[in-house]
Amino acid sequence: MNSRVLVHLTVNGQAMEAGVEPRTSLADCLREQFRLTGTHVACEQGVCGACTVLVNGRPVRSCLTWAASCEGADVRTIEGFETDETMQRLREAFSREHALQCGFCTPGMLITSRDIVQRLPGCDETRLRHELSGNLCRCTGYAGIIRAVRSVNGPEKPVAVAPPAPPLARFEPEQASAAESALAARVDTAVADEPGAMITEAIVVRSCDAARLWELLADVGAAATCLPGARVDRLEGETIHGAVGIAFGPIKAEFVGEGTVSRDDAARRAVIRGAATDARSRTTANATVSYRVEAVANEADAARLVIGMDYEVQGPLAQFSRSDLVRSLVSQIVRDFGCNLEARASGREVTAGTSLSAFALVWRWLIGRLKALFGVRES
Repeated sequence: MNSRVLVHLTVNGQAMEAGVEPRTSLADCLREQFRLTGTHVACEQGVCGACTVLVNGRPVRSCLTWAASCEGADVRTIEGFETDETMQRLREAFSREHALQCGFCTPGMLITSRDIVQRLPGCDETRLRHELSGNLCRCTGYAGIIRAVRSVNGPEKPVAVAPPAPPLARFEPEQASAAESALAARVDTAVADEPGAMITEAIVVRSCDAARLWELLADVGAAATCLPGARVDRLEGETIHGAVGIAFGPIKAEFVGEGTVSRDDAARRAVIRGAATDARSRTTANATVSYRVEAVANEADAARLVIGMDYEVQGPLAQFSRSDLVRSLVSQIVRDFGCNLEARASGREVTAGTSLSAFALVWRWLIGRLKALFGVRES
Protein backbone atom coordinates (compact mmCIF):
# COMPACT_ATOMS: atom_id res chain seq x y z
CA MET A 1 0.00 0.00 0.00
CA ASN A 2 1.39 3.40 -0.96
CA SER A 3 1.76 5.64 2.09
CA ARG A 4 3.49 8.55 0.35
CA VAL A 5 2.38 12.17 0.38
CA LEU A 6 2.94 14.52 -2.56
CA VAL A 7 4.53 17.70 -1.19
CA HIS A 8 4.79 20.93 -3.18
CA LEU A 9 7.51 23.38 -2.15
CA THR A 10 9.25 26.46 -3.46
CA VAL A 11 12.93 25.71 -2.90
CA ASN A 12 15.44 28.46 -3.56
CA GLY A 13 12.90 30.18 -5.76
CA GLN A 14 11.98 27.12 -7.84
CA ALA A 15 8.75 25.14 -7.65
CA MET A 16 9.48 21.54 -6.69
CA GLU A 17 7.49 18.51 -5.65
CA ALA A 18 8.35 15.16 -4.12
CA GLY A 19 6.58 12.04 -2.97
CA VAL A 20 7.59 11.48 0.65
CA GLU A 21 6.54 9.28 3.52
CA PRO A 22 4.69 11.08 6.34
CA ARG A 23 7.71 10.80 8.65
CA THR A 24 10.32 11.96 6.13
CA SER A 25 12.20 14.94 7.52
CA LEU A 26 12.63 18.10 5.50
CA ALA A 27 16.40 17.55 5.69
CA ASP A 28 16.14 14.11 4.10
CA CYS A 29 13.75 15.43 1.46
CA LEU A 30 16.14 18.25 0.53
CA ARG A 31 19.19 16.00 0.43
CA GLU A 32 17.79 12.80 -1.03
CA GLN A 33 14.96 14.03 -3.26
CA PHE A 34 16.34 17.37 -4.43
CA ARG A 35 20.09 16.62 -4.07
CA LEU A 36 20.65 19.85 -2.11
CA THR A 37 23.41 18.42 0.06
CA GLY A 38 24.57 21.75 1.45
CA THR A 39 22.07 21.12 4.25
CA HIS A 40 24.12 18.97 6.62
CA VAL A 41 22.66 16.42 9.02
CA ALA A 42 24.52 15.60 12.23
CA CYS A 43 22.68 15.00 15.50
CA GLU A 44 19.18 14.48 13.99
CA GLN A 45 17.76 15.61 17.33
CA GLY A 46 17.54 19.37 16.77
CA VAL A 47 20.54 20.10 18.99
CA CYS A 48 23.47 21.02 16.74
CA GLY A 49 21.82 23.37 14.22
CA ALA A 50 23.85 22.05 11.27
CA CYS A 51 20.65 21.37 9.32
CA THR A 52 19.23 24.90 9.68
CA VAL A 53 17.32 26.22 6.67
CA LEU A 54 14.79 29.01 6.18
CA VAL A 55 11.13 28.05 5.94
CA ASN A 56 8.88 31.00 5.10
CA GLY A 57 11.75 33.27 6.15
CA ARG A 58 12.35 31.70 9.55
CA PRO A 59 15.30 29.48 10.57
CA VAL A 60 14.14 25.95 11.38
CA ARG A 61 15.80 22.66 12.23
CA SER A 62 15.11 20.67 9.09
CA CYS A 63 15.94 17.37 10.82
CA LEU A 64 12.94 17.86 13.15
CA THR A 65 10.57 19.29 10.54
CA TRP A 66 8.38 16.87 8.61
CA ALA A 67 8.52 17.55 4.89
CA ALA A 68 4.76 16.94 4.74
CA SER A 69 4.15 19.79 7.19
CA CYS A 70 5.83 22.22 4.76
CA GLU A 71 3.23 21.85 1.99
CA GLY A 72 3.24 25.10 0.00
CA ALA A 73 6.10 26.60 2.02
CA ASP A 74 8.99 28.68 0.73
CA VAL A 75 12.24 26.92 1.64
CA ARG A 76 15.69 28.42 1.29
CA THR A 77 18.85 26.36 1.73
CA ILE A 78 22.47 27.47 1.75
CA GLU A 79 22.55 26.96 -2.04
CA GLY A 80 19.91 29.67 -2.43
CA PHE A 81 21.98 32.64 -1.19
CA GLU A 82 24.40 33.08 -4.08
CA THR A 83 23.14 36.57 -4.89
CA ASP A 84 22.25 37.59 -1.33
CA GLU A 85 24.27 40.63 -0.22
CA THR A 86 24.12 39.89 3.49
CA MET A 87 25.20 36.29 2.98
CA GLN A 88 28.06 37.38 0.73
CA ARG A 89 29.36 39.72 3.45
CA LEU A 90 29.06 36.94 6.04
CA ARG A 91 30.95 34.48 3.87
CA GLU A 92 33.76 36.97 3.36
CA ALA A 93 33.83 37.70 7.10
CA PHE A 94 33.90 34.00 8.02
CA SER A 95 36.89 33.52 5.72
CA ARG A 96 38.67 36.64 6.96
CA GLU A 97 38.15 35.85 10.67
CA HIS A 98 38.95 32.12 10.35
CA ALA A 99 35.42 31.27 11.52
CA LEU A 100 35.44 27.78 10.02
CA GLN A 101 37.71 24.76 10.02
CA CYS A 102 36.08 21.48 8.98
CA GLY A 103 33.09 23.46 7.64
CA PHE A 104 30.42 20.91 8.57
CA CYS A 105 28.49 23.33 10.79
CA THR A 106 29.08 26.32 8.50
CA PRO A 107 25.93 26.20 6.30
CA GLY A 108 23.63 26.20 9.31
CA MET A 109 25.81 28.73 11.12
CA LEU A 110 25.69 31.11 8.14
CA ILE A 111 21.90 30.88 7.81
CA THR A 112 21.43 31.59 11.52
CA SER A 113 23.96 34.45 11.36
CA ARG A 114 22.13 36.01 8.43
CA ASP A 115 18.88 35.88 10.38
CA ILE A 116 20.58 37.65 13.32
CA VAL A 117 22.02 40.36 11.08
CA GLN A 118 18.64 41.05 9.50
CA ARG A 119 16.56 40.73 12.66
CA LEU A 120 18.87 42.28 15.28
CA PRO A 121 21.14 44.82 13.59
CA GLY A 122 23.79 46.16 15.94
CA CYS A 123 23.02 43.77 18.82
CA ASP A 124 25.68 43.41 21.52
CA GLU A 125 27.95 40.39 21.94
CA THR A 126 25.93 38.91 24.80
CA ARG A 127 22.77 38.82 22.69
CA LEU A 128 24.72 37.58 19.68
CA ARG A 129 26.14 34.65 21.64
CA HIS A 130 22.67 33.84 22.93
CA GLU A 131 21.23 33.85 19.41
CA LEU A 132 24.03 31.60 18.14
CA SER A 133 23.77 29.15 21.03
CA GLY A 134 21.59 26.80 18.99
CA ASN A 135 24.38 26.23 16.45
CA LEU A 136 27.27 24.11 17.68
CA CYS A 137 30.83 24.14 16.34
CA ARG A 138 33.39 21.59 17.51
CA CYS A 139 36.39 23.20 15.85
CA THR A 140 36.69 26.96 16.23
CA GLY A 141 35.90 27.81 19.83
CA TYR A 142 33.40 30.40 18.49
CA ALA A 143 35.72 33.42 18.82
CA GLY A 144 36.22 33.70 15.07
CA ILE A 145 32.50 33.21 14.44
CA ILE A 146 31.58 35.97 16.87
CA ARG A 147 34.12 38.34 15.30
CA ALA A 148 32.84 37.57 11.82
CA VAL A 149 29.17 38.16 12.63
CA ARG A 150 29.89 41.31 14.64
CA SER A 151 31.89 42.74 11.76
CA VAL A 152 28.82 42.43 9.53
CA ASN A 153 26.27 43.26 12.20
CA GLY A 154 27.76 46.58 13.29
CA PRO A 155 25.51 49.62 13.68
CA GLU A 156 27.27 51.26 10.76
CA LYS A 157 25.75 48.70 8.39
CA PRO A 158 22.16 48.13 9.48
CA VAL A 159 20.06 45.82 7.40
CA ALA A 160 16.28 46.05 7.14
CA VAL A 161 14.45 43.66 9.42
CA ALA A 162 12.71 40.86 7.56
CA PRO A 163 8.90 40.87 7.92
CA PRO A 164 7.42 38.22 10.20
CA ALA A 165 6.76 34.95 8.42
CA PRO A 166 3.46 33.09 8.52
CA PRO A 167 3.48 29.89 10.60
CA LEU A 168 3.97 26.54 8.92
CA ALA A 169 0.82 24.75 7.91
CA ARG A 170 0.04 21.89 10.23
CA PHE A 171 0.07 18.48 8.59
CA GLU A 172 -3.41 17.16 9.23
CA PRO A 173 -4.12 13.45 8.70
CA GLU A 174 -7.18 14.19 6.62
CA GLN A 175 -4.92 15.78 4.01
CA ALA A 176 -3.37 12.39 3.37
CA SER A 177 -4.58 8.96 2.47
CA ALA A 178 -5.97 6.40 4.85
CA ALA A 179 -2.44 5.04 5.23
CA GLU A 180 -1.08 8.29 6.62
CA SER A 181 -4.18 8.74 8.78
CA ALA A 182 -3.49 5.37 10.34
CA LEU A 183 0.06 6.49 11.08
CA ALA A 184 -1.14 9.69 12.73
CA ALA A 185 -3.57 7.72 14.87
CA ARG A 186 -0.77 5.29 15.83
CA VAL A 187 -3.11 2.35 15.23
CA ASP A 188 -4.87 2.03 18.56
CA THR A 189 -6.83 -1.09 17.64
CA ALA A 190 -5.66 -4.38 19.10
CA VAL A 191 -4.90 -5.94 15.74
CA ALA A 192 -4.72 -3.80 12.63
CA ASP A 193 -3.25 -3.58 9.17
CA GLU A 194 0.19 -2.15 8.78
CA PRO A 195 -0.83 0.91 6.69
CA GLY A 196 0.85 3.92 8.15
CA ALA A 197 3.90 1.87 9.06
CA MET A 198 6.99 3.67 7.96
CA ILE A 199 8.38 0.51 6.37
CA THR A 200 6.47 -2.38 4.84
CA GLU A 201 8.06 -5.52 3.45
CA ALA A 202 6.60 -8.76 2.10
CA ILE A 203 8.17 -12.12 1.36
CA VAL A 204 6.87 -15.46 0.10
CA VAL A 205 7.77 -18.35 2.40
CA ARG A 206 7.73 -21.72 0.69
CA SER A 207 7.66 -25.25 2.08
CA CYS A 208 4.58 -24.41 4.17
CA ASP A 209 1.08 -23.11 3.61
CA ALA A 210 -0.51 -20.11 5.38
CA ALA A 211 -1.87 -22.22 8.26
CA ARG A 212 1.54 -23.81 8.90
CA LEU A 213 3.36 -20.47 8.74
CA TRP A 214 0.91 -18.90 11.19
CA GLU A 215 1.47 -21.88 13.51
CA LEU A 216 5.25 -21.36 13.33
CA LEU A 217 4.87 -17.66 14.17
CA ALA A 218 2.61 -18.50 17.12
CA ASP A 219 5.58 -20.15 18.82
CA VAL A 220 7.32 -16.88 19.73
CA GLY A 221 10.43 -18.55 21.10
CA ALA A 222 10.94 -20.65 17.99
CA ALA A 223 10.17 -17.74 15.67
CA ALA A 224 12.75 -15.60 17.48
CA THR A 225 15.47 -18.08 16.57
CA CYS A 226 14.72 -17.28 12.91
CA LEU A 227 15.15 -13.53 13.39
CA PRO A 228 18.79 -12.39 13.07
CA GLY A 229 20.13 -11.09 16.37
CA ALA A 230 16.94 -11.73 18.40
CA ARG A 231 16.38 -13.81 21.50
CA VAL A 232 13.45 -14.38 23.85
CA ASP A 233 14.32 -14.59 27.54
CA ARG A 234 10.86 -15.34 28.88
CA LEU A 235 7.15 -15.13 28.09
CA GLU A 236 4.53 -13.87 30.52
CA GLY A 237 1.12 -14.18 28.92
CA GLU A 238 1.14 -11.79 25.98
CA THR A 239 4.32 -10.04 27.17
CA ILE A 240 7.68 -10.92 25.62
CA HIS A 241 10.96 -10.20 27.44
CA GLY A 242 14.05 -10.38 25.24
CA ALA A 243 16.76 -8.59 23.33
CA VAL A 244 18.09 -7.79 19.86
CA GLY A 245 21.84 -7.61 19.26
CA ILE A 246 23.28 -5.40 16.51
CA ALA A 247 26.91 -5.13 15.42
CA PHE A 248 27.80 -2.04 13.37
CA GLY A 249 31.48 -2.64 12.60
CA PRO A 250 33.25 -2.12 15.95
CA ILE A 251 30.06 -0.73 17.53
CA LYS A 252 28.02 -3.37 19.32
CA ALA A 253 24.63 -2.77 20.87
CA GLU A 254 22.11 -4.96 22.64
CA PHE A 255 18.61 -3.59 22.98
CA VAL A 256 16.94 -5.24 25.97
CA GLY A 257 13.28 -4.69 26.64
CA GLU A 258 9.79 -6.07 26.39
CA GLY A 259 6.81 -6.07 24.08
CA THR A 260 3.20 -7.13 23.97
CA VAL A 261 1.60 -9.30 21.30
CA SER A 262 -1.98 -8.96 20.07
CA ARG A 263 -3.11 -11.74 17.74
CA ASP A 264 -6.14 -12.37 15.58
CA ASP A 265 -5.94 -16.06 14.74
CA ALA A 266 -8.99 -15.99 12.47
CA ALA A 267 -7.52 -13.26 10.26
CA ARG A 268 -3.91 -14.42 10.80
CA ARG A 269 -2.84 -10.94 11.83
CA ALA A 270 -0.83 -9.71 14.80
CA VAL A 271 0.71 -6.56 16.25
CA ILE A 272 3.78 -6.37 18.51
CA ARG A 273 4.42 -3.16 20.43
CA GLY A 274 7.69 -2.90 22.28
CA ALA A 275 10.37 -0.71 23.82
CA ALA A 276 14.02 -1.49 24.48
CA THR A 277 17.23 0.19 25.64
CA ASP A 278 20.89 -0.32 24.85
CA ALA A 279 22.59 0.21 28.22
CA ARG A 280 26.03 0.93 26.79
CA SER A 281 25.00 3.79 24.50
CA ARG A 282 21.88 4.79 26.48
CA THR A 283 19.88 4.66 23.28
CA THR A 284 16.18 3.82 23.45
CA ALA A 285 13.98 2.40 20.71
CA ASN A 286 10.22 2.09 20.44
CA ALA A 287 8.59 0.10 17.67
CA THR A 288 5.25 -1.20 16.50
CA VAL A 289 5.53 -4.23 14.24
CA SER A 290 2.44 -5.59 12.52
CA TYR A 291 2.34 -8.70 10.40
CA ARG A 292 -0.12 -10.89 8.58
CA VAL A 293 -0.01 -14.22 6.78
CA GLU A 294 -1.74 -14.69 3.43
CA ALA A 295 -2.21 -17.61 1.09
CA VAL A 296 -0.43 -17.45 -2.28
CA ALA A 297 -2.62 -17.99 -5.31
CA ASN A 298 -1.91 -21.22 -7.20
CA GLU A 299 0.77 -22.29 -4.68
CA ALA A 300 -0.58 -24.68 -2.07
CA ASP A 301 2.70 -25.01 -0.17
CA ALA A 302 3.57 -21.31 0.01
CA ALA A 303 2.46 -18.34 2.10
CA ARG A 304 3.07 -14.61 2.01
CA LEU A 305 4.31 -12.84 5.14
CA VAL A 306 3.67 -9.07 5.16
CA ILE A 307 5.49 -7.08 7.84
CA GLY A 308 5.08 -3.38 8.66
CA MET A 309 7.18 -1.38 11.11
CA ASP A 310 6.88 2.05 12.68
CA TYR A 311 9.77 3.05 14.95
CA GLU A 312 11.42 5.82 16.94
CA VAL A 313 15.04 5.90 18.13
CA GLN A 314 16.44 8.39 20.66
CA GLY A 315 20.03 8.69 21.79
CA PRO A 316 23.54 8.42 20.30
CA LEU A 317 22.63 5.56 17.93
CA ALA A 318 19.78 7.60 16.41
CA GLN A 319 22.27 8.72 13.76
CA PHE A 320 21.97 5.23 12.24
CA SER A 321 18.15 5.37 12.06
CA ARG A 322 17.91 7.36 8.80
CA SER A 323 15.02 6.14 6.67
CA ASP A 324 17.07 4.74 3.78
CA LEU A 325 19.46 2.91 6.10
CA VAL A 326 16.65 1.37 8.12
CA ARG A 327 14.69 0.43 5.00
CA SER A 328 17.69 -1.46 3.62
CA LEU A 329 18.30 -3.07 6.99
CA VAL A 330 14.67 -4.14 7.44
CA SER A 331 14.48 -5.49 3.89
CA GLN A 332 17.45 -7.76 4.52
CA ILE A 333 16.14 -8.82 7.94
CA VAL A 334 12.79 -9.80 6.42
CA ARG A 335 14.51 -11.80 3.68
CA ASP A 336 16.72 -13.60 6.19
CA PHE A 337 13.75 -14.19 8.47
CA GLY A 338 11.79 -15.72 5.59
CA CYS A 339 14.69 -17.99 4.61
CA ASN A 340 15.04 -19.19 8.20
CA LEU A 341 11.30 -19.82 8.48
CA GLU A 342 11.51 -21.92 5.32
CA ALA A 343 14.39 -23.85 6.84
CA ARG A 344 12.47 -24.50 10.05
CA ALA A 345 9.32 -25.52 8.15
CA SER A 346 11.28 -28.07 6.13
CA GLY A 347 13.24 -29.38 9.12
CA ARG A 348 16.59 -27.86 8.13
CA GLU A 349 18.99 -26.18 10.55
CA VAL A 350 18.39 -22.50 11.23
CA THR A 351 21.45 -20.21 11.36
CA ALA A 352 20.15 -16.80 12.40
CA GLY A 353 23.24 -15.73 14.38
CA THR A 354 23.54 -14.10 17.77
CA SER A 355 23.83 -10.55 16.46
CA LEU A 356 22.80 -8.67 13.36
CA SER A 357 25.68 -7.24 11.34
CA ALA A 358 24.52 -3.87 10.07
CA PHE A 359 27.87 -2.94 8.55
CA ALA A 360 27.52 -5.16 5.48
CA LEU A 361 23.95 -3.99 4.94
CA VAL A 362 24.89 -0.32 5.14
CA TRP A 363 27.84 -0.90 2.82
CA ARG A 364 25.46 -2.47 0.32
CA TRP A 365 23.11 0.53 0.72
CA LEU A 366 25.98 2.98 0.20
CA ILE A 367 27.16 1.24 -2.97
CA GLY A 368 23.59 1.33 -4.27
CA ARG A 369 23.30 5.06 -3.56
CA LEU A 370 26.62 5.76 -5.32
CA LYS A 371 25.52 3.76 -8.35
CA ALA A 372 22.26 5.70 -8.48
CA LEU A 373 24.11 9.00 -8.11
CA PHE A 374 26.45 8.28 -11.01
CA GLY A 375 23.82 6.60 -13.17
CA VAL A 376 25.31 3.09 -13.01
CA ARG A 377 22.74 0.47 -13.93
CA GLU A 378 22.77 -3.10 -12.70
CA SER A 379 23.66 -5.57 -15.44
